[in-house]
Amino acid sequence: MDALENAGFDKDNKNHVFVSLGDLLDRGSYPEYCLGFVNSLPKDRKILIKGNHERLMEDCIKNKCFRSHDYHNKTIDTACFLTGCSISDDANKILTKMEHNDLWNQYINDCIDYYENDKYVFVHGWIPCIQWQEGINLYGEDINNYDPVADWRTGNWNRASWLNGMDCWDKNIRVKDKTILCGHYHSSWGHCYLHNQGIDIPKTYDDINDNWHTEPFIDDGIICLDACTVLSGKVNCWRINKQKKVEIKR
Repeated sequence: MDALENAGFDKDNKNHVFVSLGDLLDRGSYPEYCLGFVNSLPKDRKILIKGNHERLMEDCIKNKCFRSHDYHNKTIDTACFLTGCSISDDANKILTKMEHNDLWNQYINDCIDYYENDKYVFVHGWIPCIQWQEGINLYGEDINNYDPVADWRTGNWNRASWLNGMDCWDKNIRVKDKTILCGHYHSSWGHCYLHNQGIDIPKTYDDINDNWHTEPFIDDGIICLDACTVLSGKVNCWRINKQKKVEIKR
């Protein structure tokens, strides 16, 4: 809320449109406040992009089970926060309550895969493309290459929500004459590997150091906003001034 206020956002201003790039849940202890805030905004003044963590919760509810990655990604924690259940409770009990949770249902029903206007494309990970692995770099991380798809707008948005947008952008997966705003993958990765500003990316709170960059990663055709809030305690907001009224198509 402080970040939005500092960016000049006013929820009562009819000319202000709120955009979330996804992953509103799963890494914090107050999901009900996050959902309560976005649900309080008028439908015609908010654009909610569906992130991979929202998709994880949808999968859990659909399958009535938590898998190993749902513990690592904290999906189960969020479900328990929102339902008042305990992690030790039966998964079916927790997820049945989630299925009928009003806060969650209002939020997820308002989420969309992407939003596009004349200058920008708003996504979570990146636009759909074909990802293939080439090897391992000096830092022990996967090296991936990407091929475009015939029409990214109708591509696989579930897979796209997991992509590292900065890596895809660097491999020339772009939208001509438009800037893509993305979240998902922490901006420090781009500053480190693509802008060569430091080599240390923290994995835990104890690893935070002076070489870590959490400000937006900005280059030709890309603005990556994810600040790895769980470690940095920071939320990046990007303000776009637009004269004409935004028309939100769902």
